Amino acid sequence: MAEKYNAGHKKIDDNDNTILIPDDSEEYRKSAQAYSRQNYPNHSSESGQYRQQAYNQQQYNYSDAQPYYGQQQYYREQPYYPQYQQPYYGGQYQHPPQTQYPRQPQRKPPQKRKKRKKKNLVLKIILRIFFILFIIFMLIFGIYSCISLSLASKINYRETGERTRTPGAMSEKYVESILIIGTDGRTKDDRGRSDSMILVSLNRKTNQIVMTSFMRDCYVDIPGLGWDKLNAAYSYGGPELLMDTIESNFNVRIDNYMSVNFASFASIIDAAGGIDIKISEDEREEINVILQNEVNELLGDEKQADFVSENGKVHLSGKQALCYSRIRYVGNSDFERTSRQRRVVTELIKKAASSGPSFISKVSKQALPNITSNMTTGQFYMLSLRLPFVLNYSTKQIQIPAENGYQGKDIYYEDGSYQSVLEVDFDINRKIIRDEIFSE
Repeated sequence: MAEKYNAGHKKIDDNDNTILIPDDSEEYRKSAQAYSRQNYPNHSSESGQYRQQAYNQQQYNYSDAQPYYGQQQYYREQPYYPQYQQPYYGGQYQHPPQTQYPRQPQRKPPQKRKKRKKKNLVLKIILRIFFILFIIFMLIFGIYSCISLSLASKINYRETGERTRTPGAMSEKYVESILIIGTDGRTKDDRGRSDSMILVSLNRKTNQIVMTSFMRDCYVDIPGLGWDKLNAAYSYGGPELLMDTIESNFNVRIDNYMSVNFASFASIIDAAGGIDIKISEDEREEINVILQNEVNELLGDEKQADFVSENGKVHLSGKQALCYSRIRYVGNSDFERTSRQRRVVTELIKKAASSGPSFISKVSKQALPNITSNMTTGQFYMLSLRLPFVLNYSTKQIQIPAENGYQGKDIYYEDGSYQSVLEVDFDINRKIIRDEIFSE
């Protein structure tokens, strides 16, 4: 083992981890002062001693060192020996250099994976299909709109006349009602009598078509004219007075109407290809009687034309269905009569739903010019947009006055004449209308 000796004759081992610096002996200080005077004459030993003393008084607090980032904190601890500092050079003592720790390299953010070309291709195909379907829908919608506007313009429009409205009459935004008036007029200008009155209500919440038949013999208060049968209102003042009479007596709001005469009714049934109805033998005979005595002559045909030859479930043409709707003397008089009328309308709706565009085309040519209404072309167009959905609604039928909501009565006049009427319990029937038409 090699041995070395320092200036103070202290033995140093090569395996020793310490570095020995000469101690602060008297001999060492004298040698340092002599060396300083010889090599640095401009610096007195006093100033050197002053600097040495100032340097020795410096305090180093290694506990304030910054921790190494990203790793467990530790502090550099080392004893401080002011007498064992770096040599004095040029009148200044050099401080030991601070250890520089390398920064840990930052991780790069993960790169987003590129979308597969297959996904992009599928998305493009879906968008293209959606675009094509949208174009097809717009074309169909445009064609449908043109046809609807064309058909609506053929209806005989009449502006609503003077009305006497009833404040607080029942109405809801989700219910749209149209009063269908069947008259015995021969032409669109012939008012005739209101043979049937059916309030057709479309309820969007229940998806129902509610058909409410008002009996013609209801004894009601006609605004401005006094008490009389309900069908007399149409004879006195047309559809406006009839709507006012129903609204004031039964407290249900009515804004729009459609008036259909004999010819229009028969042509609509024929446009649908006829309807299938189950009839009794008495009803078959009565149909033939009405054909012979009234309808054939009205429509310009021979008196015995188009008789019904059998009962049961039969296929009725427009004329025959019209006669079926006008039967009064079979069964319970006018009560079964209104029931037959609603049955015909229900079957007509089913046929319209199954026939589709062909039904609309035939009706537009044969029936619409003979239909009179106060609905504008725009209102008919908006209604036609709902038609595909409305045809799938379920149907419900009610009759006013309802059972247990009336009683028969004879009204006598000063001249000795009288007429049989239905005295209505209005409270009962108004409640039925509210519960059935405006249900949610």
